[in-house]
Amino acid sequence: MYKKLQIFCAVTTVILLQAACTSAPTADAGEEEVKATPYVTVGTPVTRSFNSSVTFTGVTQYQQKAVIRAGLAGYISHRGWKMGDVVKAGSVYCTITSKEQQALKGIDQTGILSKFRNPIPVIVGTGGIITAVNYQNGDFVSEGDILATLTQRSSLVLLVNVPVEYLNKVKAGSPVTILLPDGAKMNARLQVGLPTADPVVQTQSFIVPIASTDLPEGANIKVLVPLSDPQQGMAVPVNAVQTDETQQHFWVFKLGKDNRAYKVEVKAGRISPDSLQQIQSSEIGMNDRIIINGAYGLADSSKVQIAPAEKKGEN
Repeated sequence: MYKKLQIFCAVTTVILLQAACTSAPTADAGEEEVKATPYVTVGTPVTRSFNSSVTFTGVTQYQQKAVIRAGLAGYISHRGWKMGDVVKAGSVYCTITSKEQQALKGIDQTGILSKFRNPIPVIVGTGGIITAVNYQNGDFVSEGDILATLTQRSSLVLLVNVPVEYLNKVKAGSPVTILLPDGAKMNARLQVGLPTADPVVQTQSFIVPIASTDLPEGANIKVLVPLSDPQQGMAVPVNAVQTDETQQHFWVFKLGKDNRAYKVEVKAGRISPDSLQQIQSSEIGMNDRIIINGAYGLADSSKVQIAPAEKKGEN
């Protein structure tokens, strides 16, 4: 009797174990697996034209400045010019009354000396913008004193600082793209380089005329200088390219037909102005789907889902 009871218990245990192994997973477990699968957005590579270029810094500077000097000693009668005013060549900047003329004020004006009482005008020899006014009404000046300083608009240039190690590739006549502060771009060419180099930072300055702009003197401007002719290449958005801490290895994730993200090593190249990065890989074609957003932290062969908004767009 005891043996029969043991056999019955053993058979019952085997049946229960088989039922447990063949039972279907609960709905809650399936929902948790779906929720754990990350959403990603995908796109296909595009073809872009890339050229090897380097960005230098330039400083705006007026090359031609002029001064207005006093032709004789005396007292100024200023005509109201101020900093920022534009004067033309031949204009009267001010008048000067000499000490002798001041002494003649007490003498009868109807006599022969009356014509020497008129103040002497100071004529502007070259036009420009007044950047400094050194004397005002009633001030006494000596002969040769600088009354004001002028800057000529047409002499505005950009001094592009080129490191000496690039002088074998960057020369006078090289085309450049000037990146203006408002986001606009201006094409120009380097003119002659100055014959000296900065002994501290080891850069040589090249001149680029930019008189057509309204930039002030002393502004730092970025200048893009191409080092090679444009070349066609495969490109993906910058966000799609992953790298390690040392930025020695680069990779992207390609979406397979099984909705898994497969890690593909690539050679990363230049970045275009529209935030596309050149890549090279024999394992990626123009029709492959590349994960653009959501790839950060993914492991190779991870299960992923395409974002709902993108699925709707595909349909």
